[in-house]
This record gives sequence, C-alpha cells and structure tokens, in this order.
Amino acid sequence: MTNRPTSPLDASIPPWWRTSRTWVGVMVLLHIVAVVGIALGYARELMAYTPLNLMLCAGIVMAFTGAESPWRWGLTMFLGFAVEVIGVTTGLLFGSYSYGTGLGPKALGVPLLMGVLWWLLLMGTHHWTARWLPQKVRPVLRAAVAATAMTLLDALIEPVAIRAGWWNWHDGSIPWTNYLTWWLAAWAMGMLWRDVDDLKTNRPAGMLLWVFVLFFLLLNILPWNLS
Repeated sequence: MTNRPTSPLDASIPPWWRTSRTWVGVMVLLHIVAVVGIALGYARELMAYTPLNLMLCAGIVMAFTGAESPWRWGLTMFLGFAVEVIGVTTGLLFGSYSYGTGLGPKALGVPLLMGVLWWLLLMGTHHWTARWLPQKVRPVLRAAVAATAMTLLDALIEPVAIRAGWWNWHDGSIPWTNYLTWWLAAWAMGMLWRDVDDLKTNRPAGMLLWVFVLFFLLLNILPWNLS
C-alpha cells in the first residue's frame, strides 16, 4: 500500500481502505473483541483464532512495508523459527520447554507462526526506536533498546501463553535463561533492520506493538481460563 506504482485499479479503491489508520483500527477492534470475549468466559473459543489473528496482523504490517524489505522478512522469520527449533530440541537456549497446539501447525516441534511473531515484534520495536532515538545513536545501541523492549513484552506474554497452553516449561517455572536468550536473539536479529528507512512510517507495525502490550497486560490482570 506504500512504495508501489499506481494502477487503474487504485482509482476504484476508497481512500480510507488504503490508509494505515483504517487497518490500525481493525487490529485494535479485533483485540478489544478478544479481551471482552475472554473476560466474559469465551476464552477457549476465542483463543482458537489466535493463529488467524496473527496472520491477519502480519498481512497488515507487510502491506505497509517498503519494497526493499522482503528479504529481511524471510530471513528474520527463518532465524526466529530456527532459534525456537534449537531451543525446543536442546533445551540449552531458553530452557526446557515445549509447544502446545494453540498456535497452529508445527514443524520440528515449533509452530510455524513463531517466526512470524518474531518478525512482528522486531518490526514494532524498531519502528519506535527509529522514531524516538536520535539518528546519531549507533545501530548496535538502537538494536539493544529494541531488544530490551521485546524482552519486557515477553515477560507479559509468558504467563498468558502458559495459561492458554501455547507452550509450557518442563520445570514448572520460567528460567532466567529464557529472558537472556530472548534479548540476545532479538538484538542479533535486530541488526538486520538497522538501515531500513521505512520503519518510521510503518504505523501499523508500531501500533500493533502497543496493542500487544495492552492485550497481554489485561489478560494478566483479568480472571479467565480455558475451561
């Protein structure tokens, strides 16, 4: 929807359909409905749509990503997925854990959407570091700030993911190595995005990060279960 040539078809598309505000509104509405429904006792039914929600949000963010970025999409998703495979298989990176069925189809014990989730979170955190940090800040420090934000968000996600059955820790608690490895992986993969100019303008990527923060914060506070 940005950085692409116009075509005769564009003239037939309403202007509101092409604006980021419309699609940010869609993502916000979806998560509001989810929170309200979960609070009302429909957690099992609504959590089943988590993979569909992630794919829709990824599609919206991709639509506002510049034409120079697709190779980074693929590489980031692959690396995120690969890190999870190593973690699940060996237990040496994050700790001893395994995935449930709530995040959709799996390969090598890891939901395929985990690579997409890594990409979404990296896009969102680097959107805000690109906007808030001065240009003179070195890429290595910019990636460190983004990795710290991702790790803080992971701390919100973990309790919800365990309650939802997305994954579980075999020792019964979340090890500190999970957060350390999450930070290191986020920092390393974040270096792929150090010179992407369109991160500042990808409003859906940035707003989705805040939607996730509020969504998981509320689910940590509200009483709910899958029964």
